[in-house]
Amino acid sequence: MESSRSFKYCKVCGTEIPVGRVKLGYGTTCVNHSSAERYTAFIAANQKTDYETHIVRDPEVASRMAKLSERDTYL
Repeated sequence: MESSRSFKYCKVCGTEIPVGRVKLGYGTTCVNHSSAERYTAFIAANQKTDYETHIVRDPEVASRMAKLSERDTYL
C-alpha cells in the first residue's frame, strides 16, 4: 500500500522535511537551514504551588534567563 503523502525536501541540502514541520508551514527548509528563531520556555515559581510559563523568542533574553536559572536566587 503506497502512502498518499507527498514528500518535501530542503531547498538547501535536499534532506527530507518531517511532516510535522511542513504542517506548521515550514516546508522549504530543514531545521538545520531554517532562518526562524527558536522559542525558549522558562517556568517560574511565584510560591510553592504557583507556577508560570514564560515563552521567550529573543536569544539574548533566553541566554540571560538560562544563566539566572542556574543560580540559587534571582536578581
